[in-house]
Amino acid sequence: MEAVAESAGPRRGRWWVVAALGLALAALLAGIVELSTEKGGRPKIQVDGLNEMQQTFGGVPELGDRLGDSDAPVTIQVFNDVQCADCDEQFLSTVPSLVEDLVRPGDAKLLYRNYSFSVNPVQQGFIAAEAAAKQGYEWQYVYLFFANQAEAERLGVTADFLESLAGSIAELDVPQWEQDFAEGGGVDGSITRKLEAQDEVARGLGLRAQPSAIVTGPNGTETLQDSPTLSQIEAAVDRVD
Repeated sequence: MEAVAESAGPRRGRWWVVAALGLALAALLAGIVELSTEKGGRPKIQVDGLNEMQQTFGGVPELGDRLGDSDAPVTIQVFNDVQCADCDEQFLSTVPSLVEDLVRPGDAKLLYRNYSFSVNPVQQGFIAAEAAAKQGYEWQYVYLFFANQAEAERLGVTADFLESLAGSIAELDVPQWEQDFAEGGGVDGSITRKLEAQDEVARGLGLRAQPSAIVTGPNGTETLQDSPTLSQIEAAVDRVD
């Protein structure tokens, strides 16, 4: 009987150790689940491309959606969708060079057109860009949007993301931008009406759901569709100038 009692004691001790470890593991797992399901704080948004933006547009005349001298002989209308997931490359590979080689010297001016490649012509990113245009910073805003497409895809086109872009443009009055966004982006707001009108123009021209450019000069107009390259746009400028 003593032998039996001695053998039973350790078994009960081991059982209590296993039970205690189980309870501790359950508590740990519950804590992990609770932490994983807690509502986190506002995500940190990293805005890239600030130096490049300043180098590209700094010192170039800008008014509304126009970039460059109003008297420039050639006009290049750029139709693009900042919320298009794969349209950033076409913009970033053409616009900076066009600004440096044609706009800055006064040979051409650029006009930006927010053109939706989806069903809805009024997107939040468009409203944000047009609100920046009211202060003469649409091109900077659009540049930053395209330069940060990865963040837009990671976080979504949220109010925090849009405001982070606005706040990264040093000269932009952010409270005024917010007011213009709220007032102009309503159902009957001025920005909404402008975007709907731009959409009608683009569809009337038969533009497809890809970046396009319309180049106009003394010798005519050329329409370039399906993500025109820098060399294609420059060649069109030469022909119409």
